[in-house]
Amino acid sequence: MELPLSCSVEPVDLTGTFDESFLSELAELCCFSLERAGMAGDWEIALVLTSDAHLTELHAEFMGIPEPTDIMTFPSDEELGGDIVISIEQAERQRHDDEWDLASEVRFLVTHGALHLAGWDDASARDRAAMLARQREILTAFQSSDPSSNR
Repeated sequence: MELPLSCSVEPVDLTGTFDESFLSELAELCCFSLERAGMAGDWEIALVLTSDAHLTELHAEFMGIPEPTDIMTFPSDEELGGDIVISIEQAERQRHDDEWDLASEVRFLVTHGALHLAGWDDASARDRAAMLARQREILTAFQSSDPSSNR
């Protein structure tokens, strides 16, 4: 018998951009994304919203690419879960590509990070297209799961 999903997400906004209510929503979205990806077991995730400078430093250290990026994920070696780190400045710049607000872009990136932790890959164009389509499906389902919200 497969274990149900147990998910604990600790959101940390190092930028001070978002309120506690939105951070709680992001934690809920992260768990919802894992559930929709078919994950089970006990998951522990740190969700860190940070600056370009911080994420650029991580990008250089772990990927050897000393330039900004929007998101990095760090799966845990010891347990299910890991870290999702998002640059709010990069999210602000790229949100215009999809013509939506910053909160929507951050939701999209949280879903992307959760799928990476669940084993999804976007290294090839085909995998990336599949992953982006899955992100949109998950976000649509999440937004319709609570009609009283303004997600």
